Parts: sequence; structure tokens; C-alpha cells
Amino acid sequence: MKLPYRKGVITSLLTALVLSLSGCDSINLSGREPGEIPFSLVDVDTGECPMLMKIGQQRWNIDYFGFYLSNPEVRIDGKWQPVNFKKNDWQTAKVALMKFHSLCNAPEQANDKIVLDVSKALMKLATNLRFTMGVPVAENHANPLTLPSPLNDSSMFWSWQNGHKFLRIDVSKHSDPTRTWSYHLGSVGCESESAVRPPEKSCAFTNRVEFILPMTQLDTDLDLEVSVSNIVAQVNLEDSPSCMFETPESAPCDKLIQNLVHRPWIKWQ
Repeated sequence: MKLPYRKGVITSLLTALVLSLSGCDSINLSGREPGEIPFSLVDVDTGECPMLMKIGQQRWNIDYFGFYLSNPEVRIDGKWQPVNFKKNDWQTAKVALMKFHSLCNAPEQANDKIVLDVSKALMKLATNLRFTMGVPVAENHANPLTLPSPLNDSSMFWSWQNGHKFLRIDVSKHSDPTRTWSYHLGSVGCESESAVRPPEKSCAFTNRVEFILPMTQLDTDLDLEVSVSNIVAQVNLEDSPSCMFETPESAPCDKLIQNLVHRPWIKWQ
């Protein structure tokens, strides 16, 4: 009758002993790295392949969905402090690529998290997280043949002149896959001698979007959610033309860029 109680005591004592020997900061009971922030898709049926999204009364296949994030910063004691991503195949020090469409059928070709190169102690002090959707100018118009992963992903590259696709969405109607729609966002109005040369001056529309997300101090196990339906809100995918490196002054690109800036399509869970 006393065995379950004693077993529980022994477990607690062993846990306390391990914590005292190893230090609380070096044990990650959640299984995450310090600075690891997973992303999850909402309004999407991830139980089927291809991934399905409901917009209005229609279901759409997500044939491609990816975007770049760059220049991460955290706010500590009222001051912004630049930090780095931890380098891997999906991240350089300053740029990370998120790719979701392959999660259900080829997860090794997808990435649904960022990992900041920070300590758990630093994250406990942070009150905000800031980053930009897009690629910094220097990397955006650099020689694509010399760029490291993930900047060398050809599916997210437009031309040396225009640079990368900061955001790419390709969908097809589930009931009629021949009906397709796309949104490819990058810098527009970049002038150079040819498409294989970087622009001589700043592009007319840089089309980068900055996010500032509030954080609760001491809460280090954070999760972000992404809503594709918020990105395309109030855009009729059946009747609207695709928007692929068009000026944000033309429809439906004007509404799409407004959604990216003003709708909470990336937020904490």
C-alpha cells in the first residue's frame, strides 16, 4: 500500500538531485533548445496531403507556402538587442526560411521553427521579439551562385535584379486542381542593366514587413501560429488574378500587402 507513495518520493528526490547537479538552465524538460520557437499553421487541415486550407466556402490545396524572416532582435530593459539565428540548413546568422507545404509528405524538406542563438537566461529577460519578413538588401541582391543555404533555394529566388521571393503562396482548388492562384512577394521596381545584375539604387517598393511581438518575461517556451487565410483575407481567389512581383498599387496586390501589414497573420498561440 505504501509502495506508490515511496516510488513517488524516490522519483522526486532523483529529479531534485539531477537538477542540483546539472543546474536548472542546462536541463530542458520541454525538449527544446534555448531560443527555439515552433510555428504552426491555423485554418489548415494538416491531416491530409496535400495540405488543405478553407477560404470562404471553398477548400484549396496548399501547393507551396514559404517565407523568409530576417534580423531578429529582442527587447531587454527597453532597449533592442540584435541576436542571431543558430546556423543550420534553414538559417544563416540573420536569415531563416520557413517552408510548410511539404510537412505532411516530406517533412525533411520543410521547416516550421526558428532557433535563436541565445541562452534561456536572456530569453527570460526579453519583453518583445522583433524580426522582418524579407531578405536584407545585401543578401537579396548578392550573387545567387555564392549564397549559403537557405538563401540558395532556387524555388524562393526570382532574379539577381529583383532578388528573392520574400513570401510565396501557390494554391489550387481542391475540387478542380486546374484552378490555381499564386502570391509571390519580393522587392519591385529594381532597376539594373539586366536581370542578371543587381540594382544600381534602392528598389521602388522594398516590400519588407516588420513584426513586433510582445513577450512575457520568464516564459521561454513560446509558440507562434501562422494564418494563411489572414494573408488572403477579402481576396476572391477564384476571380482575382495572381499577384507575382506586381506593384503593390495594383489589385489584388494592394489588399494583400495591407493584410500582411495590418492583419495578425503571425502571432503567439
